[in-house]
This record gives sequence, structure tokens and C-alpha cells, in this order.
Amino acid sequence: MKRAALLLLLPVLWWPALAPAAPARADADAGTVMYRHTTPDGNIAISATLSQQAIFAGYQVLDHHGRVVKEVAPAPPEEQARRRQELAARQQAARQAEQDESLRRLYAGPEDAVRARERQVDALELNIGYARNTLVQLENKRDEEIRNAARAERAGRDVPDGTREAIERYNRRMAETREEIAAHHKDIEAVRAQYEPIIERLRQLERQGAR
Repeated sequence: MKRAALLLLLPVLWWPALAPAAPARADADAGTVMYRHTTPDGNIAISATLSQQAIFAGYQVLDHHGRVVKEVAPAPPEEQARRRQELAARQQAARQAEQDESLRRLYAGPEDAVRARERQVDALELNIGYARNTLVQLENKRDEEIRNAARAERAGRDVPDGTREAIERYNRRMAETREEIAAHHKDIEAVRAQYEPIIERLRQLERQGAR
């Protein structure tokens, strides 16, 4: 038999929907101090408040001597499903409220977020401009080396190793610069995609505040 580990849980606050008030008062009148139930992994959990997990699994009510004064069967499947839906809705609402508060701290409104987005886009477009200027310079230097190689061949001379190496070096740097430009374009797309839901949510909050 699996050995049960005794877990003493600190009291936690549960919503009224998860801990009916009337039974809790009846238990308190009988001197109840603890609730005991078996966790999904087979351990025994004891807490001073009635948790949702205990309601689902069924639980025992203990008096202050640790004696069982009441046993409660697990909640019916439909009740478990309803409570889980309620809990999921409450958790989602809490997460959304936290996210909304964070957005309000970061941005004064949707237009503020638009300006923040455009500042990032402008910085990336500036980098693209620098990279394009660099690319033009590299192309000019590479083309000059190609002309040097062509002149040597027309004169019946071997193309100097330095010229060949310079052409390869410029071609390599040009390829790297094109990759850099492409990466900046992807970053711009990512910034716009990142800010789209932020701006939309701020607009929703603004409309809600105007009601």
C-alpha cells in the first residue's frame, strides 16, 4: 500500500461559490478545525479551510481532537464541471484585470502605444537605411575590384590574388548586409504584430471608460 504523506496546508481564501456558508457554520458549531482529503497522487492533505480539491475528491471533517465528525462524498461530476468552469472564468478575469492594469501603467492610452510602436519602427528603418548605404559602398568597391581583374585579364596578366580575395570579401560582406536588412524587416513585422493586440485592448478599455 502506498504510504500517505501528511501535508499541513496553510489556510487559503476561497470564493463563496467554492465553500458554502451554511455547512461551514454548522461544522464550526461542532468544534471543527480541519478538513482532510486524499490528493490525486494518494497523499493525505489537511487544511483549515475547505478547498476545491477537497470538494471534488470528498473529504472528512475533523474536530479539534483530530476525530472524524463528518464525511462528505465527492461532488457529482456535473457539479465539479460547473465549479471548474466558474474557477476558470474567475482566473481568466483576474489575469485580464492584471494585464489591463499593466497596460494602463505602461501607456496613457492607445495613441501612446501607437507612438511607442512607431518609435521602434523608426529606429529599425533607420538601421535599414544605414545598412543600405553600406551595401551601396560595398558594391562600388567590389565593382572596382572586378574592373581591376578585367583589366589584368585584357592585358594578358593573371588576376592578382589580392584582387580575387577583395572581390570574395566584398561579396561576403554584401551577403551579410542583405541578411541584416532582411532581419530588420522581420523585426519591424514583429513589432507591429506585438503592438496590434496591445493597441486594440487599450482602445477597448478607452471605449469602456467612456460609457
